[in-house]
Amino acid sequence: FDKVCVLLFFRANIDEVETDVVEIEAKLDKLVKLCSGVIEAGRAYVSANKLFVNGIRDLSHHCQKEEMVSECLEKCGESLQEIVNYHMILFDQAQRSVKQQLHNFVKDDVRKFKETKKQFDRVREDMEIAQVKNAQAPRNKPHEAEEATSALICSRKSFRHLALDYVLQINVLQAKKKFEILDSMLSFMQAQYSLFQQGFNLLDEIHPYMKKLAAELDQLVIESAMEKREMEHKHATIQQRDFAYDDSKVEFNVDAPNGVVMEGYLFKRASNAFKTWNR
Repeated sequence: FDKVCVLLFFRANIDEVETDVVEIEAKLDKLVKLCSGVIEAGRAYVSANKLFVNGIRDLSHHCQKEEMVSECLEKCGESLQEIVNYHMILFDQAQRSVKQQLHNFVKDDVRKFKETKKQFDRVREDMEIAQVKNAQAPRNKPHEAEEATSALICSRKSFRHLALDYVLQINVLQAKKKFEILDSMLSFMQAQYSLFQQGFNLLDEIHPYMKKLAAELDQLVIESAMEKREMEHKHATIQQRDFAYDDSKVEFNVDAPNGVVMEGYLFKRASNAFKTWNR
């Protein structure tokens, strides 16, 4: 009875592990595909940023006569290029630590486990068939009974040896699964940390220049506002002068209607067929 309980418990544990392996294989395959999508999108992001940086540099060359603008564009372009390089390192690390590492684990270790499972199932099935034949062997025929017993003994030995190997592989797979997942995520998160740490250090170096530029821009805004008000004042003064000049040219006569003298020629229309106007 105890042997039967142990066997049933063993089979229940084996079934649980096999189900877990099938599920973890599907989860890892899905994660690898999602990581591939992140890498592809990241590389497209890097390519777009490279074009953007090239556009900044091109604009910087065009604005060389304006030293302040050219210097700003050059410094920003250099910093953004470094940030693009940091992102490239991150996506390369994602390729190695997540996509490739987990893919290799699924392809090599999980698939190898599944092949061993097929052998284990086949040997277990052979042992069960041998048990049935041994139970059904006629006891009045010693030769057949002896053959059935020998076949059962051989199948049990094969099953025990393979079961030990199978259990060992299960333990190795479970331990390696834990290591591969943790190592993969740790490597990727370290790459994330490096990206933001390097980015922070880079921007921290350029921060004094950014503060200086911000102060200069504030001053430019003040000067532009003052210049705008000055130009508006000049424009209004010129308009007033123009109106005064136009008014001085108009003659005033108290005898004329409204005091304004109207000058010009009178035209009369002819009575001929063409109806022409004559001064």
